[in-house]
Amino acid sequence: MDGKGGGLFQRLLREPLAHFLAIGAAIFAFNAMLNRDAEAPEGVIQISQGRIAQLEEGFRAVSGRGPGPQELKAIVDDFVMEEIAYREAVAMGLDADDTVVRRRMRQKLDFLLEDMTAINEPTEAELREQLAREPLRYSQPAMRAIRQVLASEDKRGGAASRDAQAFLGRLRAGANPEGMGDASMLPSATPLTSEIGIATLFGDAFAAEVFKHGAGEWFGPVKSVFGYHAVQITHLKEAETPAFDAVREQVRNDIIQQRRIAQRLQDQQRLRERYDVRIDWPGGKPPEVPVQ
Repeated sequence: MDGKGGGLFQRLLREPLAHFLAIGAAIFAFNAMLNRDAEAPEGVIQISQGRIAQLEEGFRAVSGRGPGPQELKAIVDDFVMEEIAYREAVAMGLDADDTVVRRRMRQKLDFLLEDMTAINEPTEAELREQLAREPLRYSQPAMRAIRQVLASEDKRGGAASRDAQAFLGRLRAGANPEGMGDASMLPSATPLTSEIGIATLFGDAFAAEVFKHGAGEWFGPVKSVFGYHAVQITHLKEAETPAFDAVREQVRNDIIQQRRIAQRLQDQQRLRERYDVRIDWPGGKPPEVPVQ
């Protein structure tokens, strides 16, 4: 090897990205071994049963169900084309000094690190514990469908509250709300909507007050950032705690995802500790991060 070639080789040995790619290649090789991929001759792409199981799991994580036969064939075919495109791109040198490729390689390493760790199937007890720990995550929220008549503060100023009270009296007496009140971009009626949804339209305080009431009688005036409203709840649906079997798959996916994230963070920290990271921050110190 001449001096120029030897110098390039020495620089590559000192290049952290080369170390990173070498680690990724080693993990990929071990991962392939775990999946029982047979040593394929050059020009041969061999997809093991372990790899197919990974593709099925990826589909399940996104869609919440396993793939059907046609879907499974499609995702395996797509994986084959991705592998072919990758090999061709590397053969053409398209991976050299490319920020996008660096990021993709990092993503691939993250995925491989996750796959290297056996993500145990959650037990029945763990599924039920997760559901008990975060019941609101899996429950159906309370919902309200409302009608409202607005007395706008922009148009009526200090008289808005008094006028809304007058609207309320007429509505309770049986007046038709159609055409009553001030026109605005707000809907005069909403379908069944969660408290968060109502708050998005009218504000948090308005939503909180609305969800204290039952259906039927007009009530108010209820204050919002737009003015004062006479409000009627036309339909309601109270919060529901779903049956365990109805959310089993969602709970399972959440636990597996949490375990994958925890494992990825642990592996990233372990890899970072292999390097002496030196950052030349402007001003000589890193930016201050507010305490959460």
